[in-house]
Amino acid sequence: MNSMQRNDAFKLGLQSIKIYKIIILAVVLIALISFPFISNSLFYIKLVTSMMIYGLLAMSLDFLLGYTGLLSFMHNAYLGISAYIVGIFLINIAPEALWLAIFIGFLGTTIIAVPVGWIQVRTGGLAFALLTIAFGMMFYTLVWKLEITGGSDGLMGVPLPDLKIIGFDFGNLGDPRTMYLFSLAVLVICYIIAYRLVHSPFGAVLQAIRENEERASFIGYNVHRYKFYGWLISCGLASISGALFILYKGYIGPPTMTIFAGAGILMMVLLGGIRSLWGPIIGACIFIYIEDYISSLTVHWKTYVGLIVILLVLFLPRGIAGLSSFMQRTVKGT
Repeated sequence: MNSMQRNDAFKLGLQSIKIYKIIILAVVLIALISFPFISNSLFYIKLVTSMMIYGLLAMSLDFLLGYTGLLSFMHNAYLGISAYIVGIFLINIAPEALWLAIFIGFLGTTIIAVPVGWIQVRTGGLAFALLTIAFGMMFYTLVWKLEITGGSDGLMGVPLPDLKIIGFDFGNLGDPRTMYLFSLAVLVICYIIAYRLVHSPFGAVLQAIRENEERASFIGYNVHRYKFYGWLISCGLASISGALFILYKGYIGPPTMTIFAGAGILMMVLLGGIRSLWGPIIGACIFIYIEDYISSLTVHWKTYVGLIVILLVLFLPRGIAGLSSFMQRTVKGT
């Protein structure tokens, strides 16, 4: 086989992979949209909704870790901050203002993330990771102590508004099917935004900084500024997951913002695969399903979940997304 034939075979292989991905994506979307109408189990509808919310949070962490190279041990804190802001707004100000509440949650979380990010991005590596723990524990202590957040009891009695879009009422978010479809739509939109960002010139700069920060600085990029923007985008995505969380649960408590919960989000990213965006979503689904199933069998479920995660990481070091990369390398080698 000459070089021209090899090139043609390579192009055909890439095209087949692209078509294969499009078909899989279409099938998955159709299945997800159809699921709440086919299933009679509200339990599984709620379970998949939870998977999507945590999948969005895991994807936001992957944007930070996989494409910016910054590790946050307590990214769940920004889900919690947004959830508290949205919940407090709905309880005390405007119980029916859904979109305004989500915007306030996004804006408030971003404002809080600005000074935190400004400090953190001037460090790197282990120092950055340790600062995320320090700030995360500070936020945890605040929501545990403040009266407006419900203290150690958490924020309860959050009203669930109707989902209205351009004058059309799609039902109350207290309905599991409405909340499911709303979460799915938000997840898809956020994924498209994140995908476009990482495949833009901005994303290319972030990845260049991740690979070699000194070289990126040498050729003229303001490294701190780009890392700061990456941090804010990641926290913004996390804030959207926080808004969905409080609308789904109707409650949030301090345990959601602990370092143990943050470790769970990091496990989801590792299970799904770093630098893929979709991988952490799959990782969140696997982690939550394993957690739910084993916890129904034994009170010592955390031990078994830990063992399963260790085995998955050992045998799938690049996560679920690594299987896709392996298939692409196989095609290239043919």
